[in-house]
Amino acid sequence: MVTKPKKIQTIYFIYWVMLAYIVAALIWWFIALDRQNEEMTNFLLFALDKDHPQYVEDVERINDFRSRKQTQYLGEGLTFLLLIIGVAIFVFRAVRNQFKLNQERQSFMMAVTHELKTPIAVSKLNLETLLKRKLEEPVQQKFLNNTLDEMNRLNALCSNLLMSSQLESGGFSFTPEKIDISILLESCIKDATIRFPSRNIHAHVHPEIMVTGDRFQLQVAFNNLLDNAVKYSKDDIHVSLQSKEDTIQIQIADNGLGIPDADKQKVFQKFYRVGNDATKSAKGTGLGLYLVQRIAVKHGGNIHVSDNHPSGSIFNLQLPVST
Repeated sequence: MVTKPKKIQTIYFIYWVMLAYIVAALIWWFIALDRQNEEMTNFLLFALDKDHPQYVEDVERINDFRSRKQTQYLGEGLTFLLLIIGVAIFVFRAVRNQFKLNQERQSFMMAVTHELKTPIAVSKLNLETLLKRKLEEPVQQKFLNNTLDEMNRLNALCSNLLMSSQLESGGFSFTPEKIDISILLESCIKDATIRFPSRNIHAHVHPEIMVTGDRFQLQVAFNNLLDNAVKYSKDDIHVSLQSKEDTIQIQIADNGLGIPDADKQKVFQKFYRVGNDATKSAKGTGLGLYLVQRIAVKHGGNIHVSDNHPSGSIFNLQLPVST
């Protein structure tokens, strides 16, 4: 359970107190006007001459006027009450969403800072070690490969940040071309195998499947899906690509902890990360799956996640077949 900061709790308390005061004031004014209407009616009735021939008609006219006034006050009061409640709900949701967005951005900035500092620190340490010590060739090669891996990780992070910003602003250029998606996916799998030699990635890719799309964006989507599977699973990863009628299906299955049903749609939201300790301890910024979803939609496709058995998740990316 997440505890709201004391400042936010104070703001919410003041908000509800002010709302209660406004509603109470509205009710008080209605009671006051209705009482004034009652007193005016009694005054007019008291002023009537009971012996006047039109006494009964005057009483009915005054009572009818009183009834119409009461209906008017009630209608106006209910209208203002509904407006106040509507505006209050709108403001509350807007403020709550803004607080939530600020918290997500704060968590995102902390994650990005950590993700940026780690490869820089590791690369710096490796290079300093190579400069200060005379190491054997295999050891040097290991340090250089490790540094290259960290630079690739840093490059991928920068690409995600840049693409996210450009997609949000609408400034990212979409360059469609006819692509052999089988070759592109196999290239991404090969790269992931090199970057994560401890993981077994089993590929079942049907050859010569063509799609019309942006090569760089699709490459980013595949890399993010593979990185996500590696990040949250310690076992083998299965990747498949096949074409069914007018749809291309790319499935990436892992045997990790899986994703709760309540979070299956949320994982594609910007900055969102599943709220369990195992997930939060893993590296990430909450941008990868968001970018995959945006890229899928931009290509006329979609992506969804389902449960893998006995454990884990299956991400199913669907794209239209090139015509």
